Amino acid sequence: MPIISTTPVRPGQNGGTGAVDALHIEEFTNELHGTIDRKSVLAPWVPTRSVQGTSVLQSYAVGETSLQKLVPGEAPDGTGAKFGKNNLTIDTVILGRNIVPLLEDFQTKYNARAAIGQEQGKKHAKFKDQAFFIQAVKAALLTDTKYTGVSGAGHSGGNKVTMAASGDALDPALMYDYIGQLMVKFQNKDIDPGTEDMIVAVKPELFMTLLQNEWLVNTNYTTASGNSVEAMVLKTYGVPVVSSTNFVGGSNITGHFLSNASNGNAYDGDFTKVVAGVFSPLALMAGETIPLSTDVWFNDLDKQWYIDSWTSFGVGPDRAEYAGVIVAP
Repeated sequence: MPIISTTPVRPGQNGGTGAVDALHIEEFTNELHGTIDRKSVLAPWVPTRSVQGTSVLQSYAVGETSLQKLVPGEAPDGTGAKFGKNNLTIDTVILGRNIVPLLEDFQTKYNARAAIGQEQGKKHAKFKDQAFFIQAVKAALLTDTKYTGVSGAGHSGGNKVTMAASGDALDPALMYDYIGQLMVKFQNKDIDPGTEDMIVAVKPELFMTLLQNEWLVNTNYTTASGNSVEAMVLKTYGVPVVSSTNFVGGSNITGHFLSNASNGNAYDGDFTKVVAGVFSPLALMAGETIPLSTDVWFNDLDKQWYIDSWTSFGVGPDRAEYAGVIVAP
């Protein structure tokens, strides 16, 4: 019987050469990034700067200047201007790791890597959103600007409205009025919420209260960068409302992975009285040293597959006057 010589296609190879499973990790990577894109609320909303060659991200601010009257026959002197600086330190790597024994990898009928990618993606998205929400609320609760050198010169603390009673959160009309009071606080600082890409962040319960009582309308919202997104926005104010279980209102957070002695446990906080938040991307300063990275590798020492994903980022208050909260008494 003649021997048949064939040239099989190896779909797992990269470019038709090398290891036959070289491309298998792409399945995991795509699932992880895709899940983050679907689950993350704030990551695409707040710009994140790349931080390489240092652990510190710095931002500078200039205070407002003043005008003067020109008097005939007198040479006008220059007016003063103050400058300030805000720092953010990135010093922690966040890792997701799952380990699959060699035998189980062969015996599993379902796509384990894709499933693990989805789960790690959910965790990364939730973790990042929570960190951003924490710092947005902390920015709103600041009584003065982070740029101490320009305090009072066009820069100030956050904006807070305190409800008359805790039960007011169940009344859609009262909540809408409280949001309106917060909008007025922004406007009194020469900030137009409708043109600063602001969002209202709430828990699902308050979102449904506003939605069912027709205080929200569905429309196409255009961001300052020109992106058009479909969103539920507040009637009259035209500001998108985001419903997320990652919003930290009602939570007391301790032992956060990004908190340490060097940053004064910056990501811990008691937010049990926070009911809603309103903020612009300008309220936050975010940096990323290691973008979300992934790897699937086989360890010959213990004969197991390791499925890893990791990132290193930081976020903190920036322009506090662009953030606000509604709190219970």
